[in-house]
Amino acid sequence: MFHATETLHRFEARAAGGATYEIIGASFEDAALEFADLVHEGEVELTDCESGERRRFHVDIA
Repeated sequence: MFHATETLHRFEARAAGGATYEIIGASFEDAALEFADLVHEGEVELTDCESGERRRFHVDIA
């Protein structure tokens, strides 16, 4: 969860099955949690739409 003073970033989230989503978050970690909450999948590759930086996450949603 982000605070009002944090800068939000736009991320492209790619699910394990290949579907893509736009996620807004204050950080990669925040975006990974938002993705897991929205899509109910724990594997995601996130790309920061501004910098192009890419990271993969596995979130235990059990």
